[in-house]
Amino acid sequence: MKDFAGIIVVGIIAIVLLFNVFGPDKNPLRGMTGSNVEDTYNELPDEPDRSEIINTIDQFNGDSNDTSSSIEELIQRAFPLLDTVQSDNGVSKIYMTRELTLPEVADQLSDQVQPQEISERQSDKQVLVYPETFVIIQESSEEPGLVTIELAGDQFVRNNYSPSFFDGLLAYYILDEVLDVDDWFKKRRNTCRQTNDCYGGYGVFGGLKSNNSGSFRGSSNRGGGPGTGK
Repeated sequence: MKDFAGIIVVGIIAIVLLFNVFGPDKNPLRGMTGSNVEDTYNELPDEPDRSEIINTIDQFNGDSNDTSSSIEELIQRAFPLLDTVQSDNGVSKIYMTRELTLPEVADQLSDQVQPQEISERQSDKQVLVYPETFVIIQESSEEPGLVTIELAGDQFVRNNYSPSFFDGLLAYYILDEVLDVDDWFKKRRNTCRQTNDCYGGYGVFGGLKSNNSGSFRGSSNRGGGPGTGK
């Protein structure tokens, strides 16, 4: 009889536990934290297929005397616009592709419109520098297979970017020259340390990603941005 009573008690406990987990308005995964299930970019714009993108680039005939305008026009023609980042200190436009790899994007663009400087190629980013324009190509760490192409004016780079972003990419003296600021790297580094608020490159989820933990943040909606700046 005692054994039978024990079985009943165990059964009741099991039923209560199952009800708590799978009962009304309960989610069996409710204990998970830090999930990116809802933190996705479900509205990536459509883009042409690989052959059409390459054909568009190959047939492009820009103004050889105005490489900044030419590279902007080429990128606009070849790739869909993903986002626009705005601040009081300049604007950058973010384009994207899932059809080409980072090396292919960099090589295709630089072969068609010759940049002033071509950075070293790291595993996940490379920079093409044109007069008054930076083309910053990155592999997305959030969206596998996605390559972002940031078209940023030198004013945006000069006043927003963390200099550490360019470590291993461009020599300090090159940045000083193209940004037209004496010792830009050192001055900007000091500013970033004081404000803890410098731009560390574009991130698909949430728009911008700060190189530190500062408040320079972007909008998760395309066309948005900091608005009021830093």
